[in-house]
Amino acid sequence: GVRNPMKVMAMVKNLDVGGSYEFPDGTVVRQEDVVEPPRKGRKVVICGDTADCRALEGLGQDADVLVHEATNTFLKGIDKDGTLQGVTRDAKIHGHSTPYMAGEFAKRINAKKLVMNHFSARYKGDQSVESMTIMTRMERQAIKASGLDEESVAAAWDFMVLPVARN
Repeated sequence: GVRNPMKVMAMVKNLDVGGSYEFPDGTVVRQEDVVEPPRKGRKVVICGDTADCRALEGLGQDADVLVHEATNTFLKGIDKDGTLQGVTRDAKIHGHSTPYMAGEFAKRINAKKLVMNHFSARYKGDQSVESMTIMTRMERQAIKASGLDEESVAAAWDFMVLPVARN
């Protein structure tokens, strides 16, 4: 018999593709018979409360999904005072981002999808037409900055479910 079956399992799991293990009784187990073939994983990158994500650029390359905060922005017709440049400056000072910044980062890391979250309390985030319009405008800003299509950019909502397809 085998004294420690867990060691045998570890050896079989770590066999090279095409390798095999022979038990003392002559039974041969091939690696491909007991170990699934390797498959590419999914990469989800989460950037929270950050005005500068440079440290994540290398690890984040080719992300399947980027979740990035977009706390504030300038929306003409809604915001009476200020400019996009002023809002961007203020967001950076407070360690936050805008939809444009989130979109630019998505572009730099070649993300397949962008989900924005952590919006300012000044955006109600409810189901009203006004709130939905604001979130859609923020999505458009990120689309413009990222080059992604509108199916690949979303402003998150509470209890949102986002399937991430296997590669």
